[in-house]
Amino acid sequence: MKNLKYFPFDRNQYYYGKLLTEQDFIQEQRYMNDKRRLHNRFLHGVGVAAGFQVVEVDEKSISVEAGLALDFAGREIVSDTPVIRKLSTIDGFETVMENRRGDYVYLCLEYDEQDKMPAYNAAGGRDFRTDKIDYDKSREGYRLYLTDREPDKVSLTVDSLMYSRTILYQDSQLTVIQKYPKFVQANEEFEMSVTVENKGNPAMISLNFTEELSGVFCGGRGSMEVAVEETVLQRAGKAEKTYRLKALDLKEGEAEFKISPQRFCLRYGTEEKKLSSEKGFSIPVVCRDRISQVKEQFFQEAMVEAVRDNYPQGIYLSRIYLIKTEDAYVIDRVENMPFDQYVYSSCLIMSMTELLRQEIKNLEKQKSSLDSGVVLEKKDRAPKETEGRQWKTAQGTVKINLGVGGKRGQRFFSHEIFHGLGLGPVHIELSLQEEDMLYSGSSEVFEQMGIRAEIAARADMAKGSFVIGLRLLEASSSQDAVIHWKAVMAEQEEEGDKEKRIYILPGKLEMRVRESCYLEAVCEGMPGTQVLWSTAGNNQGFISQDGMYTAPNMPGVYEVTAECQGAPEIKASLFVVVRE
Repeated sequence: MKNLKYFPFDRNQYYYGKLLTEQDFIQEQRYMNDKRRLHNRFLHGVGVAAGFQVVEVDEKSISVEAGLALDFAGREIVSDTPVIRKLSTIDGFETVMENRRGDYVYLCLEYDEQDKMPAYNAAGGRDFRTDKIDYDKSREGYRLYLTDREPDKVSLTVDSLMYSRTILYQDSQLTVIQKYPKFVQANEEFEMSVTVENKGNPAMISLNFTEELSGVFCGGRGSMEVAVEETVLQRAGKAEKTYRLKALDLKEGEAEFKISPQRFCLRYGTEEKKLSSEKGFSIPVVCRDRISQVKEQFFQEAMVEAVRDNYPQGIYLSRIYLIKTEDAYVIDRVENMPFDQYVYSSCLIMSMTELLRQEIKNLEKQKSSLDSGVVLEKKDRAPKETEGRQWKTAQGTVKINLGVGGKRGQRFFSHEIFHGLGLGPVHIELSLQEEDMLYSGSSEVFEQMGIRAEIAARADMAKGSFVIGLRLLEASSSQDAVIHWKAVMAEQEEEGDKEKRIYILPGKLEMRVRESCYLEAVCEGMPGTQVLWSTAGNNQGFISQDGMYTAPNMPGVYEVTAECQGAPEIKASLFVVVRE
């Protein structure tokens, strides 16, 4: 059943003595199939109803679990067994590798069917003029393919009914997206977000622009100042800012937003990016409540879309992040259902509604207790005494590349460093090395220093990592700054034995051929453990037993392994991307 049209609905009528041909039986199947597809599309939607999770198997392969989905035409896609595939064997792989638009690809699912069981046509035989073969069966299935393009339109999802997105800027390195409600009520406050996504190498990124407003205010002004301060974004990293606005008390109208190229500044490292033309969009201002507006919009547009949008578009199962070189790739991580294309069953909706009702009920109880002057009971937790507290530490060395030197006031930043102590508050101590000397504190005390700079660290408590920044106080001709760091964290009380694990720092590493870098193995639950370093084989580079890795002469992706000497089964691997 490869037709995508629902209409017209012609049903066979039967009477005694009617001559039935193959067209009558085809019409019978088409009528029932089209009615079922129309039912699926309007009453259930488009997306995954169950299963179809994508799981990373190894650095080259993924597994697509069994599942059920409904495609854009209402056709059922069913898989009863998991399927393991190498990315290189999936349709579209060569195209996305050649395009090299970013460091991730989308894995998509679409309906497919194959003819089965060739048959001999006793009535007419094979038509050698058209070389057509008749078949007894059609096997319904699906097809997987890879793409680096986002969907043209994500229909019939919760997000698509409530929000719109405008791409303000996009290239191979950065994407700037503004997300806003599809409509707002008159005199209503609402939120709008601006997101910067880094698709290139880790870099310092900042964004500043002014958006002219009409029919809406931001902080009582007719313009909105958007500022994403300088921040280091890793590959596939995002920085998001949210702003609160208020629509004017309009009976009917639109809130308009405009950005001129002259008032838009986006920086990627030292590179400045500009808009090629003016950007703008509008939000309808309505007088009705949002629930009524969503219903009205759905009932008005759903039928038009069903008739008009009969174009094939797959279901986006996952976003797969890759570490790529010219002729190789490694799967970094897998993010399932990036566009939330789910089909919600009535049972699931009822359960979610009941949970929401309970949350509202609890909030109402808390509010009534506060209004009556009753203070809700809180468990007092005595602070830990500093005396006798156990501390855990980690230390390492990082080299920050200054290029051919730097000017006064210029800033440089390290890659993201994972200290391996866990999540939470951490104290970072830094010192600058020059030959046999280590300098801590103010760099203005000792005059013989070759690099006069301020150094600081910014820790991410939610990720267990930090970034070191350096700002030159004087111009320097040095090409590198070697910084030693020490991370200190209070030991948390844990029940039971801690899991024994090894981490390699840094977690990601890109190098040039024949370049050297110090790696550190952090052992958890194994104090005093001796670590053995190794590479995956010959021509993989060289690593000494103190963790100094030297890249080979050829670009590629190479594996470095650290294992516990007393327990070889406890080990960790790091994939190093080596470029020219």
